[in-house]
Amino acid sequence: MTLTKNQFSVLHTMLKKSGMTQREIAAACDVSLGTVSSTIAALKEAGCVDADGREVTDEGLRQLKPYKVDNAVIMAAGFASRCAPLSYERPKGLFRVCDEVLIERQIRQLQEAGIDEIYVVVGYMKELFFYLEDKLGVHIIVNDEYFRRNNTSSLYAARYFLRNSYICSSDNYFTVNPFEDYVYDTYFACAYSDGPTDEWCVEIGPYDRIVKYGVGGADAWYQIGEFYWTKDFSRRYMDFLEEEYDEPEVSDMLLDAFFARHINDLPAYVKRYKLGDILEFDTIDEIKRFDDKFVENMDSRIIDNICVSLGCSENDIGSFEQIKRGNTNVIFSFCCDGTKFVYRHPGKGSEQIIDRYNEAYAQHKADALGIDGTTVAINPAEGWKISRYVENCYDFQYHCEADALRAFDLMHRLHAAKVQCEWKFDIMANCAHFRKLTDERGWRSSFEIDELRVDVERVYHFVESDGVEKVLCHNDMCDSNIIVSENDIRVIDWEYAGMADPANDVCSFIVGGEHSHDEVMRMLELYFGRDLAPEELRHMFGAIALVSYHWLLWGVYRQSVGHDAGSLLYYWYRYASDYSKRALELYAPSGHLVLP
Repeated sequence: MTLTKNQFSVLHTMLKKSGMTQREIAAACDVSLGTVSSTIAALKEAGCVDADGREVTDEGLRQLKPYKVDNAVIMAAGFASRCAPLSYERPKGLFRVCDEVLIERQIRQLQEAGIDEIYVVVGYMKELFFYLEDKLGVHIIVNDEYFRRNNTSSLYAARYFLRNSYICSSDNYFTVNPFEDYVYDTYFACAYSDGPTDEWCVEIGPYDRIVKYGVGGADAWYQIGEFYWTKDFSRRYMDFLEEEYDEPEVSDMLLDAFFARHINDLPAYVKRYKLGDILEFDTIDEIKRFDDKFVENMDSRIIDNICVSLGCSENDIGSFEQIKRGNTNVIFSFCCDGTKFVYRHPGKGSEQIIDRYNEAYAQHKADALGIDGTTVAINPAEGWKISRYVENCYDFQYHCEADALRAFDLMHRLHAAKVQCEWKFDIMANCAHFRKLTDERGWRSSFEIDELRVDVERVYHFVESDGVEKVLCHNDMCDSNIIVSENDIRVIDWEYAGMADPANDVCSFIVGGEHSHDEVMRMLELYFGRDLAPEELRHMFGAIALVSYHWLLWGVYRQSVGHDAGSLLYYWYRYASDYSKRALELYAPSGHLVLP
């Protein structure tokens, strides 16, 4: 016997509470009294309920067994960038909301429904979840790919445990317990949006099957909360995923997108919820509206740092927004009493490549010279910094010669000051360090770097033999570190500052974007204010090769810890390859060189 949906619903309802009247069963199943009557008659005939139609028999239990929930998988590996800055200190699933830890609340709700086999897939700050095994009896699965791939990697990590399974997100807050010990078929939890939404929306066909699934819609049902997968659905989904897992376009797919890719072969249905049954907090401000004590109860060191530095309370701070442009760090803006600030939090692995005390020294010098001047507070021991937000600024444009000249003027001012510091920015020593760190992580780049290294090392010796005087340089003057407005220009983020060849600054400026050789020559002429002498030209070509090689190896290292430098990796490779050859073609013995 294969149970119909009505037979399952009636039988399951009777199992949960024996002795119910048919009217009570009809209300619980949301079907007519006549449907209940005919369904119970069929169940009696099959021996699934007793003669009175009030109790489930052993045969009824046997018929329900294929629908028994085996387990739950809770995905908790992600970073939750929209909940910056609190997600820098702990994963979102460990946020305490209304005096309950989000993931603990969800685990208890599963256990209250009779689901005791629970797997938690962790990645970001994974060690903070380990206590759950002892406290709540769950099983931890580590997703080592969380920083390279989207949440399909968490499913892949749990693939051997997926059967009749709930698939949950650790940060959902269920105001009513949605979990059951028996479920009839695969479903996606959905709520209705009055008006537009950017969530994953469903188009529903016959019998509530999902026939179309995509991002965005209006006046539509959208996915929120848990998924439930039957054994058959789990097997089909994971067969597709295992076959396609290594395809490039799959690596960044959400489980939703992968489902949509195979929607015709993966029958799934809608389970409707009322608005407010399931809460999904995307930002800190949303959580604060639900729990006004949330920030205060999180005991955040970042919030404490802000309060001490600005002399304010937690209630004075809000409007948190992550800024995407940081390559080494995670950065967010916030408002305090109507004034906007920027907080820099040290990124993963940055402590291995940055001397924060040297950064603080260079930062103070840059502020004193009027080259930066945005610093409010900086803590070299912990690596954080608070800066004033520069209003009315716009993205720096390399091809705007007026802005380029303003940037070059700042470089000349910095170099002319001849500030001294104890830290030397040695490109080849840095490159060796990046290679060592990358090798320790077992990461292999797709670039043929070893062959390039031979030419770059030759260039390095030629460039160093020019004997250019070393001064304090920024060493990372790319567009993302130049803040420009109509009446002002500043250079920020002095993490890589140190004693170096002044050519490093103009060359890091050049290699920060894609430029033709003619454009490179024009920028060099603007920087020098004239045509370059032959010995100056070869030196600058050599410096372009060295600087781009340095950032190429930096980018490979950052990839090894989960941060993709994107197209810049290609630009840096091309600059290093092309300009090492150009420099080697021009170099010959010469006297000392002084750069402006």
